[in-house]
Amino acid sequence: MSQYKEEIIKLADTTLLTNKQIAKVVGCGEKTVYKYAGSFASRCEKKSSMNDKLYEIQKTVLLPDIHYPHIDPKVMESVNQFIFEYEPHELVYMGDQMSLDCISGWNKRKPLLKEGQRLVNDYETFDRDILRVHETLTADDTRRTFLIGNHEERVNWYIQEHPELEQLIDIDRNLNLTERGYNIIPFNQIYKLGKLSVIHGYYWNKYHAAKTLESFEGNVVYAHVHNPQIYSKVSPVDRRGYHMAACLGCLCNIKPDYKKGLPNFWVNQFGVVEWLPATGYFNLTPITIIDGTFMWNGTYYGKNL
Repeated sequence: MSQYKEEIIKLADTTLLTNKQIAKVVGCGEKTVYKYAGSFASRCEKKSSMNDKLYEIQKTVLLPDIHYPHIDPKVMESVNQFIFEYEPHELVYMGDQMSLDCISGWNKRKPLLKEGQRLVNDYETFDRDILRVHETLTADDTRRTFLIGNHEERVNWYIQEHPELEQLIDIDRNLNLTERGYNIIPFNQIYKLGKLSVIHGYYWNKYHAAKTLESFEGNVVYAHVHNPQIYSKVSPVDRRGYHMAACLGCLCNIKPDYKKGLPNFWVNQFGVVEWLPATGYFNLTPITIIDGTFMWNGTYYGKNL
């Protein structure tokens, strides 16, 4: 048996590499690849007939840190325009969709900061202004994933102090997410898009991308910090085995009242991931929004010039 057989078969089954490309990776001749994997055309035909969905590029929009109601309307309007025209297969809310200030531990014993705020109103207006808008802009079969961020986790922290409210103020119960087909990812858990892990975010230090990559040892995109960073790591043993941690910015108002005009490093951003189920390979594109505007694929989004 050829020393190359196992690797050739694996590459032929799990990638869309041509025979020439497989031969180059493995270090053998094209005839050897053909012997064990057949022709590239026959493999493509077989894979296509097996499962069309495996070879359909999946388009995903990543929506980081909306922090409703602390939004910039012109930012959300441009993103909504993009969602409608892009026609994604999936929307991923990356955590901190809602701010939930009225139950924040930071506002404990500060009633003036919570004056007029009601949790039920936070749920109802977020559903009306964000979730139902996106449901209207997208197809019925669009997948919807809802990561629990530290701000949504405030509900559970509040219940720990007020156990009599358990279930009554639960996010899923009030927004009917499961019933509406949303995939809910618990706090600090991982969601996968092929070979890309999606999390809300664990760290807040200066070099958070490097620290995140050290923890994951794999490709990961996160939010949480509102500060875009990318850090990559390439193995000297296998140049194909590189990993990357990428932090997206946020979709909230980047000049929050509580900062009192202090400078910060917040940037309005969202992300697009296009990935192939057959291989798990992906391309991640962060899109930066400036004054509510951005450009994608030759199209301008946002306010009129």
